[in-house]
Amino acid sequence: MSIQMTLVFVTLIGQMVVLLLLVLPLPHVVRTKIVDLTWVLQKSQNFKVGVAFSIILLGLQFLDCVARLKRIEGYADAPFYLNSLGGTDQHARSVSLTHEQLATKFYSQRNLYLSGAVLYLMLAIGTVITIVRKLVHKEAEYRKLTSAGKFGSDDEEVEKYKQLIKLKEIDIQTFKKQLGGLQSAYNDLTPSEGTSKKDT
Repeated sequence: MSIQMTLVFVTLIGQMVVLLLLVLPLPHVVRTKIVDLTWVLQKSQNFKVGVAFSIILLGLQFLDCVARLKRIEGYADAPFYLNSLGGTDQHARSVSLTHEQLATKFYSQRNLYLSGAVLYLMLAIGTVITIVRKLVHKEAEYRKLTSAGKFGSDDEEVEKYKQLIKLKEIDIQTFKKQLGGLQSAYNDLTPSEGTSKKDT
């Protein structure tokens, strides 16, 4: 493996370790330190330039591998085209892939997979870091609320809601009495003929 692909492979291993650290259920203090470190790296101009440069290089390498594989597959398909056009089997055998071309195809496929995996993990790490930041922020807010005493114990919450239910029941009884009073007042205002017709 060349030095370039060795560096790509080491980068891939490093990305997998970083992704593993991000998804592990670590304590809140450790996650806060990781989030702080990501903020520092994100604000660093040198880090941004390095990431952009790496993405461009890996993207070019990915496209180069795709172009090489297409060219090699074009050589592999040539015997079928020659036979269909009336070419001889001897000429078709001379156009078939050599050992060097097969080795080039293998290396191109390997480089394609490695560079594609590194590009994909860059995207995955960015997404996971965003999720971890939100998680740490929400957990910090929850810890502040619990330490300030805004969330009481479960018994206190139950008692509070029981009192609210009692108040609502009293309101319902009051509304029923008001409805009954309004109904009787309405019945008193109706003419006596209507009541006599109903009675008959």
